Amino acid sequence: MIPESITPIINSLKRLVYSLIGPSTHFKPENQVFNAICLLAILIIGYDVPFNYYNGMETIARLFSVVLVALAFTYYLSRFKKQFKYSIIISSLLVLLTLGSIYFLNNGIKGPSLLSFSIAFFMIMIISPRSQYWFWSILCLITGLGLLFFEYKNPGLIQDTYKGRAAVFADMASTYIITILVTFIGLFYLKTAYYKEKQDAEVKTAALERMNHEKTKFFSIIAHDLRAPLASIQSYMELFRMDILSIEEKEMMDKKLSNAIIGTQEMLDNMLSWSRAELNDGKAAMEINKLHEALDSVIMIQKAASKEKKITFTAEIDPSLELFSNVHMLQLIVRNIIGNAIKFTPSDGLIELNASRYGKDCLIAIRDTGNGIPEENKSEIFTLKAQSTFGTANEKGIGLGLFLCKEYTLAQGGRIWFESQKGEGTVFYVSLPLAMHTKN
Repeated sequence: MIPESITPIINSLKRLVYSLIGPSTHFKPENQVFNAICLLAILIIGYDVPFNYYNGMETIARLFSVVLVALAFTYYLSRFKKQFKYSIIISSLLVLLTLGSIYFLNNGIKGPSLLSFSIAFFMIMIISPRSQYWFWSILCLITGLGLLFFEYKNPGLIQDTYKGRAAVFADMASTYIITILVTFIGLFYLKTAYYKEKQDAEVKTAALERMNHEKTKFFSIIAHDLRAPLASIQSYMELFRMDILSIEEKEMMDKKLSNAIIGTQEMLDNMLSWSRAELNDGKAAMEINKLHEALDSVIMIQKAASKEKKITFTAEIDPSLELFSNVHMLQLIVRNIIGNAIKFTPSDGLIELNASRYGKDCLIAIRDTGNGIPEENKSEIFTLKAQSTFGTANEKGIGLGLFLCKEYTLAQGGRIWFESQKGEGTVFYVSLPLAMHTKN
């Protein structure tokens, strides 16, 4: 556990680091890595300048001073001018040119230059785009081998700048420590990025499997629920062709077919809405809507349906309510909930729709005096596991409707839940953000 007294310091350091490498909202991860490596290189060379002066290698110290200024410029180009591509090329060539010069000034193969070349290659490969991998690999390989071959043929051109044995050990130890540090930071970044990508891939795979399962279930529901009304229509047509039905039987059959067709139409409407959402990757086109205007047509149709079943239906909507929503999704949610209430409420029952402000949200409550939801069905009411049921007048209830209600409510940044008692009725609640709060 991190002590609470240190937490503010750690958070301040994190903010400083993210400010230096660039915020993730404006910089890609590879840009941030380049900026971080630039800063690390500036710190290392900033250390090397006084270190080499102290060890008596003034020429190398002056060379590092020039490189320090050049690296600061490439960092400026990348972090503040966002010239990422040019910054990589300039800094990589600069590092290779500098190390090649130091090779001659600092004991050649007996000095730390080859070790520095290796770590420079490692850093270049981390920051370079994939398309440049072969170029930098070949260039680094040719540069290193070329320096070795040149020294082998011209050993007299290599300078021995160390003042003593202690200076050799200090330079080697310093280079070794820096190499370990840079390698650790680079590998830490690579492994962190790898595990993050792996985790993201696992999450996406799980989501795709869930979506595939839902689609399979969805189409099985469609196939099952389309079969029954089509069979009823076929049977009715056969009986009609044979002309053996009495007037009373025809009226009863007409009513059954009417209910079957209405249920099928509702199912097809839901299926069409779902397919549209899938084509848009589940994204809703949001806009500001006056709630009472958006729901007027839905309420009018549902009032007619409830009147036919002798159910009292009332609606009270605050006329000032404005939502940031998708009007088609909003209508489908309310239409499905009221439609279910009508199906499962007996004649002479009551359905009430109320919409009012609730903090920063609009709360839509649809209450009925119907049969209620059985306890064993409550956990699956918003899923594709919900089974199709029959209403009080033998109307077919489609399990797909409430699943879409939840999906569309979440897509609009809202919540949906219910309260129900067996035999006493049900209340569905839909909470959606008010327009005035989403605009701020």
